[in-house]
Amino acid sequence: MRIPRWALALPFLFGNCICSNKLGGDLKLNDQPFGASSCRSGAVHGFSGVEVVGKGDWKLRIVQTTTGEANVVVFKPGVATGTDLGVCGTIKVSTQNSTVNDVKNVEGVAELACAADGLTIAGKITFGNCH
Repeated sequence: MRIPRWALALPFLFGNCICSNKLGGDLKLNDQPFGASSCRSGAVHGFSGVEVVGKGDWKLRIVQTTTGEANVVVFKPGVATGTDLGVCGTIKVSTQNSTVNDVKNVEGVAELACAADGLTIAGKITFGNCH
């Protein structure tokens, strides 16, 4: 039996649909749209939460505390050490069924209102398929 050529592309197409990040919301960094473009599970870095990359390669680590509050750390582009803005909002994170490289994908929502060290983060971000 011969398999049609188009059928060979199905696993690739299906995999890309399932594993692509889902990001939304109105999050702003210093009163400008954050422009979230990708996310990773915080488990990759040893915390419960999510790391989100925005335009200009700014990164946010939104850490879920044991009380459900969000502790936010901001990484400027190209800088390995972040600025801890402290607890300044809420985050709800849940694991999904899919796993990539032994890391469970996470989904959730964070509502933030942070200001410290000349940086402000405000708004809501939704995320999914972050591995």
